[in-house]
Amino acid sequence: MLADPQETSGESAYRAIRADIVSGRLPPRDRMRLETLKSHYAASISTLREALYRLTSEGLVVVETRGFEVAPLSTQEFVELAALRELLETRAMRQSFAAGTLEWEGQVVGSFHKLNRMEQLMLSGDRSRSTEWKQYDREFHRTLISACASQELLAAHAAIFDRFQRYQIVAVIFRGEAAAAEHEALRQAALDRRIEDAESVLHRHIQGCIEHSMAQGLLDAALPDSSVPGARPREPRRDADLSVGERGWRQVRGDILMGRLLPRQKLRLDSLRASYGVSISTLREILNRLTSEGLVIAEGQRGFEVAPVSAANLHEIAQLRLLLEGQALEDSFAAGDVEWEAQLVAAYHRLVSLEERMAANDRSAAELWKQYDWQFHQALISACGSQMLMQLHGAIFDKYLRYQMIALSYRGRIAADEHRALHDCALRRDAAGARAVLEQHLQGGVSHALMTGTFDS
Repeated sequence: MLADPQETSGESAYRAIRADIVSGRLPPRDRMRLETLKSHYAASISTLREALYRLTSEGLVVVETRGFEVAPLSTQEFVELAALRELLETRAMRQSFAAGTLEWEGQVVGSFHKLNRMEQLMLSGDRSRSTEWKQYDREFHRTLISACASQELLAAHAAIFDRFQRYQIVAVIFRGEAAAAEHEALRQAALDRRIEDAESVLHRHIQGCIEHSMAQGLLDAALPDSSVPGARPREPRRDADLSVGERGWRQVRGDILMGRLLPRQKLRLDSLRASYGVSISTLREILNRLTSEGLVIAEGQRGFEVAPVSAANLHEIAQLRLLLEGQALEDSFAAGDVEWEAQLVAAYHRLVSLEERMAANDRSAAELWKQYDWQFHQALISACGSQMLMQLHGAIFDKYLRYQMIALSYRGRIAADEHRALHDCALRRDAAGARAVLEQHLQGGVSHALMTGTFDS
């Protein structure tokens, strides 16, 4: 990978390690010994730690008591990533087909040409170009959705696509003529703006990959022992087990979400060290991790600042949250049992109590109110069955929450009534009704926040 002469050594190391994980050159469960990485990537120990903490936020690296490891693979995660990729790519493709110009069509045709050339080589038995094949596969799918106007949607799709493609590369999943024909069908559907056909082909394309890998047992050799049925899952880390860096990350992240660290605020390491009681190196790890989450901006040699806010970005976040939460509601309502109902009723009870305090102008309850609001919406979707969907929804929900806290946006009885409607729809298993209420809930929240004049239009 060629480094940008303008990027920092940290950014260069991050991109190189990330590429090696996605490509399988760093295999699943590989111990990432810092001394070994130091010689391989020509970066300092502190720089490598910053890069690895960024990659933990993306689900590509895990932190163990022994240090860092490349994230493992599992059949369940592969299936969840496939469903989430299809959800995001379908929405982005629909928007891209509607907005695409002649310039975009040219890019689609060009990216397809490169992919098709590589696939023809693969079909002829030349597997030496498999790295280029997956590179061009990614480029083609990214080009199909590149006219989508939402940067939040594109960023979410890119992260999920890369994790999905990692499985394809590690397991060497190539479906031959079927995949090549589906790519050609997607190209033609894009040029003809036939979105329904494109969605149907994309579904076959992604599901075909899953079915092919399962039928051929392609993932078996790549799966760790912990993915074998009956193996003991890892215990979640308790708060008492958290490292200083993990606690510091939670504190800085919470202060950004709650608006205590303001948009565009310079994050000066000396000041933060005094406020959070952690070292400069740990702070850099924390801020690099938050950069991957889109909550902090790294300005090269100039340091870090809190990510800005805008009306346009708020609209994008709300639409992405509606997409993710709407799907999760439907799945959760279909699978939820009486235990799920009980958790939902309990979460709703707590939220109502805080809404009554807010309605009485007790603004000291604002943070607790938003905590219980988060818990209620999480309870609604907690039976959806997909950790990947829950994690991505949680990240987007937090970005939406940040806007609400900055604007101190509370809509009173209207929002409380919408929460009641969502609660009732859940108990009735009325997914369509809940989606409609959720859309109204989010549109109302966006409009109310924008009325405060806090954000640029």
